[in-house]
Amino acid sequence: MYKRTKMRIKEPYARYLMMLGLSLLLSIFIDKSPYLVVLAVTLLYTFCYWEGNYQIVNYARSKYPSYEQSSKRIVIQAIMALIYTVSIGLLVSFVLQQIGLVTEEPGYYLSAILQGLVITTIISVIYEAAYYFQLWKESLLEGERLKKNEARLQFESLKNQVNPHFLFNSLNTLSALIPVDPDRAERFVQAFAKNYRYVLEVKDKSFVPLDVELEFVRSYCFLHKIRFEDQLVITEDIDSEGKHYYIPPLILQNLVENAIKHNSVSEKHPLHIHIQLIGDVLQVSNRIHARQGIADSTKTGLKNIRERMKLVSNRIPEFYEKDGIFYATIPLVLGE
Repeated sequence: MYKRTKMRIKEPYARYLMMLGLSLLLSIFIDKSPYLVVLAVTLLYTFCYWEGNYQIVNYARSKYPSYEQSSKRIVIQAIMALIYTVSIGLLVSFVLQQIGLVTEEPGYYLSAILQGLVITTIISVIYEAAYYFQLWKESLLEGERLKKNEARLQFESLKNQVNPHFLFNSLNTLSALIPVDPDRAERFVQAFAKNYRYVLEVKDKSFVPLDVELEFVRSYCFLHKIRFEDQLVITEDIDSEGKHYYIPPLILQNLVENAIKHNSVSEKHPLHIHIQLIGDVLQVSNRIHARQGIADSTKTGLKNIRERMKLVSNRIPEFYEKDGIFYATIPLVLGE
């Protein structure tokens, strides 16, 4: 079946048609003859004013494209448009007089320039308003995209906390502890509940104090140390300045979990995770003893951490290996 499609007029033809329409409209109000000469002269002025200012608009946009640079863009555009309009108005008027298409009359040059300034103002207002609306719409779409991305990353972090393997191992450990060490089993349950309470409390927060996140990680590591005992060693090198810094919640825990997940934790290869504050950067490191029998890492967890940091900071975390040690560096935010 035949499908009807709309024909769209593309640039620059749409712009040329608008020039023609404006010239026809202006020519009606000019009481001179012959009409075709008036139309040709008006069209020439309109084309020169419009096309030149159109290029000025494009230049100003390329120089100052962002929403925050609107004031600079408008000022530069206005200055260039004024200089161009006056110059081209005088030039076109002079040429038309020399070839005899217009006669010299009192105030002719002033009239041509004023007409040009009116056309220039209309063009500039239309293009700037359209561009401003486009930037506003893009900012709304970008804001929605960032919100959706942040929600997705928060969901990934929360999903990691209810990892079925972690739950299964924790419940098995608890089951083994209850008959042989009830007191330790009680502390395990308290730490387990504290972990998930913290996850629920910070799920909507962008930052938490570093010392609060460290306290959570200690509680999280306590659950694993009951299972691995001395085979898992966590050391901290955080001075008093650490209390002034903030970090996105659950990122430090994700790094610790990542180390436990991908490395062997045994008497032969104990896992030593070192957490150190270096200036305004938190460094988490561990010697690599890759666990046997697991699939190659997709680095999804590290990618999520990097994307989360992009949403809340202009500094990006780094992950690298050096001399058999894996390093993760997380930029911190200084509190007020």
